[in-house]
Amino acid sequence: MKRLSRVTAPLAALFLATAMSAQQPTAAPAPAPTPPPMDDLRFIRMKISAGDLPSAESILEVHRAEKGEDAEYVRGLAWVARGAALVGDWPAASRYAKEARAAAASRLGAPPDYDAHPEATYALGTAIEVEAQALVAAGKKGEAVRFLDDSSRSLTSAPYNLRARIWKRRDQIELVGEKAPGIKVDDRVGAPFTGLEALKGKPVVLFFWWASCGDCKAQAAAFGRIVAKYAPRGVVFVAPTRYYEKDRAAEKADIEKAWKEIYGAPEGVAVPISDEAMLRYGVSATPTFAFVDRKGIVTGYQPYRLTEERLAAAIDELLRPAP
Repeated sequence: MKRLSRVTAPLAALFLATAMSAQQPTAAPAPAPTPPPMDDLRFIRMKISAGDLPSAESILEVHRAEKGEDAEYVRGLAWVARGAALVGDWPAASRYAKEARAAAASRLGAPPDYDAHPEATYALGTAIEVEAQALVAAGKKGEAVRFLDDSSRSLTSAPYNLRARIWKRRDQIELVGEKAPGIKVDDRVGAPFTGLEALKGKPVVLFFWWASCGDCKAQAAAFGRIVAKYAPRGVVFVAPTRYYEKDRAAEKADIEKAWKEIYGAPEGVAVPISDEAMLRYGVSATPTFAFVDRKGIVTGYQPYRLTEERLAAAIDELLRPAP
């Protein structure tokens, strides 16, 4: 027994040491640093919502003096530009927009790294929109359109939402009264659709949506009632969307499921899937509506969620006989 204990004691000690070692907690990787809260930006937005541009400017000035031109400053600069546009102070709007565009470009670098600097990406889009608005307010609509076209051409590698924002602003300035841009079909669900040209002679309502868009889902019930009311009067409804994911087969199934379960798949409504059309109609924040008359001309463009009353009013205007 003594000989056995001499052999087993070291083994027991080794086993105990191994077990205790296994019970030691593994050091967790250091968490990513939490970005500081953007309190100044929150206060700037609150002042702007109250129409108090001077206070928003002052908050931004103090922030710059205390913290420099950091990410919050760049975003705040864009919001102050937007605030100046909202209150109609166009000289200030133009000045802040130019400053925001320069600050955003500096932070993005060359070539621009949009993923690393979302605050600069946002500021750049806002600055471009406000600069265009300021040009329109100064009576320079043509110059505003050229500016937006040049900006669009220079941002071909930018994220989709930034490019779509520029097209949305351009459409808000010039689309109404122009021929409706065509819809190139990549795929579809719902009723057959060959393009807008085939619908010439009929009033058309385009409803741009995305399967995961909360505002689009909230629009579904009103849209269904509107289709039921106006389709018998000859109005054609088309609901374009686009692919957002790489697995298109799975996403198409999701689109079809959402169209049936959320929107009720209204009879006769085509759902063309078209990345090009969503971009050209400026669908950065869906839902978006475009109203096209029998001649193929856009009579209304609303890149917003609409009440049933406003949607009906726009269609009534679409159906009104030409003078």
